[in-house]
Amino acid sequence: MRVQTHRLLLAGVLLVSLSLASCGSAAPASPSESMTLKVAQVTNAISFFPFALAVRKQYFAQQGLTLDPSPPPSMGSGSKLAAAVEANAVEVGVGGITDVFTISRVDAYIRMIGAVSNDLLLDVVVSKKLEQESHLSSSSSLEQKIHGLVGKRIGISAPGSATDALVTYLFRSQHLDAQKDVVKVNVGADSAAMLAALQTGRVDAIASGAPTGEQAELHGIGETFISPARGDVPNISGQLFVVAYLKQGVIERKPQAVRAFIRGLAQAEDFIQKHPQEAEQMLKEYLKLDDALAQATWQATKGSMAATPRVSKQSYEVANQFHVKAGLIALPLAYQDLVATDVIEKALSGAK
Repeated sequence: MRVQTHRLLLAGVLLVSLSLASCGSAAPASPSESMTLKVAQVTNAISFFPFALAVRKQYFAQQGLTLDPSPPPSMGSGSKLAAAVEANAVEVGVGGITDVFTISRVDAYIRMIGAVSNDLLLDVVVSKKLEQESHLSSSSSLEQKIHGLVGKRIGISAPGSATDALVTYLFRSQHLDAQKDVVKVNVGADSAAMLAALQTGRVDAIASGAPTGEQAELHGIGETFISPARGDVPNISGQLFVVAYLKQGVIERKPQAVRAFIRGLAQAEDFIQKHPQEAEQMLKEYLKLDDALAQATWQATKGSMAATPRVSKQSYEVANQFHVKAGLIALPLAYQDLVATDVIEKALSGAK
């Protein structure tokens, strides 16, 4: 979905919410001791793994929190999840920071309450043919690789998506125009479809998340050409990627439940750091991978799993600048306006 359409959808939801509120709605509810939260996520992608692990190991339940429903549903797209959060159908959304930035333009009371993954967990994967013809490889300089993509066909999931933004950013970094200097082909978000497009020659490259690049390499289809998580693009390394977010009203209505959610997420992230081998096995089961693919994927992405729900100001600002330069937002958004640091700190200090 295009970013403009995305914003119009969110703006429309907000207008409906405001209209209903003006028709004699009750005053805001006082704080409740309820320990139930309606939680949903975008998808079961690798960047959501810490949250999935928290659910599987019942860390939220250990904190006295009930997720409604359980397991949390996947909405299929960030715009759908953001609209559900704005309409109060979902109290806590686990989704990309892009959607939080977008929804915050129409709702000043959106807050982030936890980091889930860092690094832009998207790669540019190229065909063997492109590498052979261009005499380039993953070890070539970033400048050489981007210029090697000029005039090529690059598969993206959709216009205005994060994959589209990555291509735009890379080309702008070399003073190139991704709307003129490359052909973007919409191939959808399904990794199998993307790999098929690469293998059949429909596209020369694809922008996709792990484990698509690892699959391409293991099956001899192509190679991970440019990987932000690998450090190939230093200016966007370590940026905040997937977060947990909600409306300020949820924090006010259910303070204990929100803190329990943050602590449950913290348990999962701590487990990943302290028990990487067990985490790798759980990732294998989560993504339904074979041993070789699971190992390759884990090695490529384990450093991108958030070590704590605390939202680093540095990772936030890197994401901020990426979104501006990629054309996803017009102006940077202030950290203090979007990150509920006091709530996160109270939760992690053990305050009930």
